[in-house]
Amino acid sequence: AMALVPKFAHDRGQPVVSKTLEIVGNLDVHIVPANLKPKYQRYISDLYKPRAEELGWKDKPGESDDDRLLRPEVVRAVALRAEDPQFVSRAQKLAPAWLADHQAVDRDMVSVVLDTAARHGDQALFEQYWDAAKKETDEDLQRIILVGVGHFQNPAIMKVAFSRVLTNDIDIRQSLAIFNSIAESEQITTVAFDFVKQNYDAFVAKLPTDFGALLPFVGFGYCDTQHAEEIESYFKDRVEKFAGGPRNLSQVVEAVRLCSVNKEANQPDVVDYLTKY
Repeated sequence: AMALVPKFAHDRGQPVVSKTLEIVGNLDVHIVPANLKPKYQRYISDLYKPRAEELGWKDKPGESDDDRLLRPEVVRAVALRAEDPQFVSRAQKLAPAWLADHQAVDRDMVSVVLDTAARHGDQALFEQYWDAAKKETDEDLQRIILVGVGHFQNPAIMKVAFSRVLTNDIDIRQSLAIFNSIAESEQITTVAFDFVKQNYDAFVAKLPTDFGALLPFVGFGYCDTQHAEEIESYFKDRVEKFAGGPRNLSQVVEAVRLCSVNKEANQPDVVDYLTKY
């Protein structure tokens, strides 16, 4: 598939390019080994950076719907997947600007900017995100900020973030959004899973009725049968009392097992292709 994607990645139509990103846009999360990540990043950059540069970070007068819809997708690929220094630097400048003034970034690009800046962010930036989330009155934007928080890669920062979920700073129904994006990092998934296990009773006490059914999703970022079994073992008896809990647990366990099967089936071809790239 990686060999075929270049034939379609430069298509002018947004649906076609989006489909190519569905195929190769997240391979680094579980399938690409660490030693081949630089080659994967170059591959993504070669495919999508020219289009991302053409589209830029802001809407243009008179542009097509395809361009408007494609902008956040290709910029995200180059900034987050390829980690292109130029795009990362731009996001690092735009994120604080948007936190101070929401007119600084087009709304459909906010998540790209915040997620990218957080990926490379420090404790000071995390505190800016948290303060902004506490003050934000638009629930959709607050959720976007909190999903951005989930993209910080420093385990120490994320431990602080998870502990803040249990405070009264932000409605926990909103702050749970932090867990939505940690699936891109197995390391942070482990930090989150450990935190939930250590504070399970506090979560259940804090969450509204039956929201405990959502807690198994903390393990969604794993991709091996051992963790699938660990998630099932830990949550099986605990989520039975929540409406939808057993179903959610079953979905997470099945997803982790399928990810493991997919990795086993496709990683050899990906490794072979990138080794020669």
